[in-house]
Amino acid sequence: MRENFEGENTFEEIQSKTGIEKQPLIDIYFNTGAPEPYEFLIIEKAVGKEPGEMMKVCVEKYPVKKRKE
Repeated sequence: MRENFEGENTFEEIQSKTGIEKQPLIDIYFNTGAPEPYEFLIIEKAVGKEPGEMMKVCVEKYPVKKRKE
């Protein structure tokens, strides 16, 4: 997700535009934790991406694996 925080979209600008607290943004940046879907949407809007782009990347990178029961 780091590509969303580079160039014109600095960490501070995204935080200011979205109102997301510092720790959740750090978790998204370093791919730790479990970001909420709405956080992806407001970051996408703030950086000018299409809705769902970040979620798609996240789901493809970390697919849900079903356990055998």
